[in-house]
Amino acid sequence: MRRTNEDGQGNLDFARRESIIYTNIAPDTAPGKALMAAEHEDMLGTRTLIGLYYDRGHDELVHRALKDFFTEELPCKRFEAKAALYFIRLIAIFLIEMFKEDYCPGVIELTSYATRLRRRAIDVTATIVRTGRRTIMKVTGYAYRALKLDVLWELAGEPPRIVCG
Repeated sequence: MRRTNEDGQGNLDFARRESIIYTNIAPDTAPGKALMAAEHEDMLGTRTLIGLYYDRGHDELVHRALKDFFTEELPCKRFEAKAALYFIRLIAIFLIEMFKEDYCPGVIELTSYATRLRRRAIDVTATIVRTGRRTIMKVTGYAYRALKLDVLWELAGEPPRIVCG
């Protein structure tokens, strides 16, 4: 017999509402005592545990963003080179996230992945023309309006100020 929900939508066998969450966190266990010592008794409650269980997918979004931006394989053979390349990739993804936040408000959603940013804001077909001592970049009217290139150009010309300390 095939399961269906109230709307008649068919559910697969694994798509059930019933779940069991088993943890070793109780007040009389070592993890429970450590939480109580750190004044995090709320972590022992059922509602908090279920909330953390439902939030577990947010960690995977960071890994998906990295996989979406780069390949999973590192081309180097030595550990030091792999580590250096990995950290350069992390810096690159951080710069892309900051670019989205600082220069692309209203053009692209902050939650979008790097490939969407590249496709929407960077991979734009344009023609560069030199005439009368001027260099002109020509884009279609649709790209100009959709990407709000006038706003993007203004923001890119005025970088945000960095304040230290």
